[in-house]
Amino acid sequence: MTAERSISEAELHALVDGELAPQERAELEALLAASPADAGLVREVRELNEAIRARYADRLEAPIPPTMLAMLERAEPRRAVSMRRQSAVAAVLLVAIIAGAAGYLARGLVTDRAPRSELSFVANALGAHTLYVPEVRHPVEVKAAEEHLMRWLTNRLGAPVRAPSLADVGWKLMGGRLLPDRGMPAAQFMYEDGGGRRFTLYLRKEAGLNTTSFQFAERDGLGAFYWVDRPLAYALAGKLSREELLALASAVHAQLEKP
Repeated sequence: MTAERSISEAELHALVDGELAPQERAELEALLAASPADAGLVREVRELNEAIRARYADRLEAPIPPTMLAMLERAEPRRAVSMRRQSAVAAVLLVAIIAGAAGYLARGLVTDRAPRSELSFVANALGAHTLYVPEVRHPVEVKAAEEHLMRWLTNRLGAPVRAPSLADVGWKLMGGRLLPDRGMPAAQFMYEDGGGRRFTLYLRKEAGLNTTSFQFAERDGLGAFYWVDRPLAYALAGKLSREELLALASAVHAQLEKP
């Protein structure tokens, strides 16, 4: 059986920017259908692009500031006329770079300390949460009552998988599912309280992550605490307060520490 091909970030951006040939686009869309995390990232990039266009629409025809144009003319005099003609494009690119960086900083997924591997992991967890939590009929692939759930996910992830019981703090395990994570198998457990609120616990092999202490990320009101408890990495996500998420992450971690 052929191993599932991973999708590069360059391919994702080429898809969003409309730079793929029809055959390449069809192949990538087929891969995205089996990768909710990557599909979520594509949606986020598209939303970011739309937000940039909406926010800076009045600057699309703005010329390059005279001081910047003078610097460009001194650097490459023969291209000065061409640069004037392309001033609108240059302004848009500059705004897009600044706005894009600011947007990701505001989303809480870029921090001073978190390395790229951690950001990718928690982004995948948040993407999977966003995709499946709204589901009414099929929020999970295998229900909690089915005895083979833990055995199945343990076999697929290649490490002991456990879903902590949180009934004593008001959360019921609904079930779980298997997910792809950049070519690696990942699992997601979903919990629900009496008021219908939900959170998810996302896990996969730690794959070089070193965050043994709790780290927090937030995006659009959706928060997550993530950490490593070898051999697995975990991300607990939900639209709950930071205090509630920390309490749940602590309860999950305490149970996982028990033999």
